[in-house]
Amino acid sequence: MLLAPLVTASGESTHFAVTVYVDGSARWVVEHRYPLRSEEDVEAFRVVAANVSKELSETYMLRLQTIIREASRLTGRAMGLTEFAVHTSTQTTVTGNVGIIVVEFVWTGFAAIADGKISVGDVFVGGLSLASGETLTLNIPEGYNAVDYSPKPDEVRSDSLTWYGPRSFADRRPMVILSRHAVTGAATGVAYDWLFTVLLLAVAASGASAALLMRRRGGRVQESGFREIVEVLRRHGGEAPQHVIVEETGLSKASVSMMLKALEASGVVVRVKSGKTKVVRLVK
Repeated sequence: MLLAPLVTASGESTHFAVTVYVDGSARWVVEHRYPLRSEEDVEAFRVVAANVSKELSETYMLRLQTIIREASRLTGRAMGLTEFAVHTSTQTTVTGNVGIIVVEFVWTGFAAIADGKISVGDVFVGGLSLASGETLTLNIPEGYNAVDYSPKPDEVRSDSLTWYGPRSFADRRPMVILSRHAVTGAATGVAYDWLFTVLLLAVAASGASAALLMRRRGGRVQESGFREIVEVLRRHGGEAPQHVIVEETGLSKASVSMMLKALEASGVVVRVKSGKTKVVRLVK
């Protein structure tokens, strides 16, 4: 299933980015990166780049068409290949020169659509394989989230799932089920009330923690803190540094920390270290 590199070089890497659309089609961007450690490497890459729009790009396209036809036959779903293009470039990094070949195309009929859900994975007959230095990222369409996947990605974000090689997947894997967000816009607060109430009660049950999680106005306990945290994360595309959440909610650092612990324990967010700060990511 994977596209073979066009040139041979030690230390090369390949990244597969698959952006799924709501109609079941998907835009693939396959980026091959090759370290160019010597003048000979640079010259060899120039030769490849000069010919990539001819025989090599034609070979790529023919291989893709064969793969897609076979996937269509096995799944019984109409599929096609459009917007095929190959681009080459060189880049100078702190570690030296890098040659880059990008193959881009749209695979129509890539995912199955049923009952308002998008199912990805049935085209990977026999399973997908990622070699060392290869990664696969599935970009989730706006308004959807991943409600099921197999196997578990190495990195889970609100808008993407990523697997790292080396790794071999079972038949028709990786598999991902995408569903529309259960709540959007103004309905968010209402639909999440049950979750925030349960979380508040669960953490407040510790006794001393209750004071940190409850804000009293006019004698009534306000349970909006959890919603405010989620709203901040949504405004920032699904993730934000913890100090930004404190600043934008107006809650104390202690209150935000306690609420994030509850949200993390419930699988709503994850927290990861990024330098000297913590980044909070929305996963549900």
